[in-house]
Amino acid sequence: MNTAPAPEQIPGAAETTIDLTGITGYTVGIIRLAEAKGLRPTWGQPHGNTRRIVLNSSGPHGAFGSITIGRTSGKVLRAEVVHGNHSRGACRADGTNAVRVLINGVTRSTCQPGCASPDACRS
Repeated sequence: MNTAPAPEQIPGAAETTIDLTGITGYTVGIIRLAEAKGLRPTWGQPHGNTRRIVLNSSGPHGAFGSITIGRTSGKVLRAEVVHGNHSRGACRADGTNAVRVLINGVTRSTCQPGCASPDACRS
């Protein structure tokens, strides 16, 4: 009797809080980087041929945005990050390398939920 081999575990899948089924190892690395930056990635609703990973730091001064990946390829396509509620617009990146650079440039927020400070609470 022939049995199919067990599916391979995506590297780092046990270390993340979201389901990483069907995405590339490079995309997993970007998700782990987003987690390390305190962006708390979660899955958003699929749209057409893409899936979206929603990013949202804690507190009103934390960065937020999304990473768009190909629904069938599992590759990072683009990302958009806003560096807090009072920032002057979103930073955008197209392609995996540019998205990694964008996420790497995010400063981890030290702002707590319910923060009422008029200034950004970043370290």
